[in-house]
Amino acid sequence: MQQQPKYFTLVTGATAGIGKQIAIECAKRKLNVFLVALPESGTDEFADVLKSDYKIKVFSLAVDLTKYDAPQQVFEYAEKNNIIVDKLINNAGVGFNGNFDSVTAELTDKMILLNIRASTLLMLHFLPQMKKLKKAHILNISSFAAFSPVPLKSVYAATKTYLFFLTRSLNKELKGTGVKVTSIYPTGVTSDRTKELIQKTSFMSRISTLSPEKVAQIAVKNMLNGKKFVVPGLTSKIYYYFGSILPHGLVLRLAGSVFRKNS
Repeated sequence: MQQQPKYFTLVTGATAGIGKQIAIECAKRKLNVFLVALPESGTDEFADVLKSDYKIKVFSLAVDLTKYDAPQQVFEYAEKNNIIVDKLINNAGVGFNGNFDSVTAELTDKMILLNIRASTLLMLHFLPQMKKLKKAHILNISSFAAFSPVPLKSVYAATKTYLFFLTRSLNKELKGTGVKVTSIYPTGVTSDRTKELIQKTSFMSRISTLSPEKVAQIAVKNMLNGKKFVVPGLTSKIYYYFGSILPHGLVLRLAGSVFRKNS
């Protein structure tokens, strides 16, 4: 009897925050996972935990996705190990606060390389194979910052807006194939690094903050259901609704006031 192929969910930024919780959420659903994360971030150790706890197949690759040939390395590793990626989750991303000209060129370049270039090239590499499958999914982790220019987070917001428009375009291009592209737009997300920072933000910012576990649950569920556009959390949905009807200048001032408290 011919053995059925093993399909894998590729998760970038897979050892911390939303990415780690997405990997766990997929493992709970008995989905095999292909973890991609930074060197020395515990990728192999996390892979062993998932194998032991959930009895799934796990591959792991430690690579810095800001490096020029990193997306190609990920694709070649998958080919070499006969990994068929039927779900690609672009989670890896980074953001820095500050006036545009106060953030160094190195950090700005890192945002662009990781948030835009790496995600784009991974989709470009894996899409031809995914289009041959009966059903496949791409999940892009964007941000609520994608919906408006954000003073003091200008480059980060712009990179997430890029993902917003790219996802919408791809859904049109891929109509008639088995590939569905989902994007999710969380507001604040708690972490060990941001817990104290979030407490210093506005009340409206604090009540819209979600845990990585909650964002991951919503993201994976909606991806598997083929939903294209996801704003997680009731408060964030209300923000999105009012943001779509308020004057743009007012939205810009409100966004600036929130992130000024974060700086």
